[in-house]
Amino acid sequence: MADTRAVLFDFGGTLFDYETVAPGERACLIGLAQAAGITATAQDIRRAYRAALKKVFYQYLPRPYYLHRDMFQDALQATAAQFGTTFTQEQLARYRAAQHQRREQDFQLRDGVTETLAALRRRGLHLGIVSNADNDQFSHLLQLSQLGPCFDSLLSSEDAQSCKPDPAIFSRALAQAGCAPDQAYFVGDSLQQDIAGANRAGLRSVLLWSRPDTDPPDSPTPPHHVIRSIPELLDIV
Repeated sequence: MADTRAVLFDFGGTLFDYETVAPGERACLIGLAQAAGITATAQDIRRAYRAALKKVFYQYLPRPYYLHRDMFQDALQATAAQFGTTFTQEQLARYRAAQHQRREQDFQLRDGVTETLAALRRRGLHLGIVSNADNDQFSHLLQLSQLGPCFDSLLSSEDAQSCKPDPAIFSRALAQAGCAPDQAYFVGDSLQQDIAGANRAGLRSVLLWSRPDTDPPDSPTPPHHVIRSIPELLDIV
């Protein structure tokens, strides 16, 4: 096995837990629906959005590149359509502004992230983030995390013009790290995007599976390693 030179991380869901911002996301969704005159219960609105997002996610997944604002807007409009309406651009703009405000209130890193990054840096490794995110969202969340100084390279899908699992974003990240695929680990929480993409690109994949009551499902491209918390990475790298 080649010497390890880099550890690359997914951002959302990996370095921070989406569950910490989920209450705010739900509140913003309900506020958007109410502004459009939807009178359904909060539970029905959330259920409609989950179904719409799942369908739209799998429609976008095969595309090598897309803007995430388009994907989420399609999911929101598909939600509105289930209630016989549409969201205006003004309503969507207020919704996005409310999201930013709630994330500033709710955002939290996963336990042990800063300590693990510091330990990896002491080992002389290149550390990078490779995120499926538009630049505005990526910059906002990175600012909230205060992790910028911990990393040697930062790459959004918008800058790469490629979305995981497309191989181009991994090639760009490896070029930034100055190493071959077998000299890098990739850590992520998504089997479909992070693990499948990293495996195809030849990196050593690490799945963060933080659900204590279940094991990861079977996958056509299983991860090389599974961890339950970020500090466990130090036993692998």
